Amino acid sequence: MPQSAFKTPEARRRVLDGYAQTLRSWPIPFESRQVETHLGPAHLLLCGDDAAPPLVLLHGGGGNATTWRPNVERLGRTARLYLLDLPGDAGRSSENRPDSGSDGHLRWLGEALDGLGLERPSICGASFGGWLALRFAAAHPDRVDRLAALAPPSLEGMRPSFALAALFAALVPTDGIARRFYRRISSPNAVPVPEDALADFVVRWRSTRPYDPPPRIPDDELASLPASTLVLLGADDRLFDVHRAAERVRRLAPAARVEIVPDAGHTLPVDQPEVVDGLLREHFTA
Repeated sequence: MPQSAFKTPEARRRVLDGYAQTLRSWPIPFESRQVETHLGPAHLLLCGDDAAPPLVLLHGGGGNATTWRPNVERLGRTARLYLLDLPGDAGRSSENRPDSGSDGHLRWLGEALDGLGLERPSICGASFGGWLALRFAAAHPDRVDRLAALAPPSLEGMRPSFALAALFAALVPTDGIARRFYRRISSPNAVPVPEDALADFVVRWRSTRPYDPPPRIPDDELASLPASTLVLLGADDRLFDVHRAAERVRRLAPAARVEIVPDAGHTLPVDQPEVVDGLLREHFTA
């Protein structure tokens, strides 16, 4: 029996209250929708230019569709945005979380795209969502137009110091420790995160079960990525060695574009939203 992402029913209520609160200040008009998958309902937010090409956004582990709030206004000018809540995470989709070592997430994403009638959209994922986007494009190249992955984990091994910090923050998830952990995954030079967004991160961190680290992306999958791939890495990302990760992608997928974003950590779409949004809009409208 799959385990719920939420630690308790009360924790679920707190997280979903925060989700609703974020939507009350959503910067552009949106609609809420859901489609069926083998794991249960997949929920998404739909916003942006309804006459523009589709762009599917996949959030990072421990997050939900609302974590794209800093980016949707700019991205939505040139794309119709489909912001999916990943299964078994802190959103409104089914609480059934597939094992990261299985193909459950890939099957789920394919079913969600089918339910939305999206035959070949562009896809952009952040952190765990970036890992999923890369793996899905490698497995189903005919289903992805243009691809972007922001700080995808498992390009390189996780630094032991980061793994220990994440374990400690998960075992002792006080308000102060969660806030210090956010500073670790961000950058000391990042754009200041609004207090409401930081408070929402703390609630999600304290209320949900952490992801198991996804397995390393195999060489053959990286080598099979489409030429229309953009990988963005934060220069101050402490999760893994950014320069080794960039070199690995450039070596195995030489047609892909790899950029290291200054003054950004693992949360680069929040750390430097204007820079990241500019690079993404350039990539997806080329």
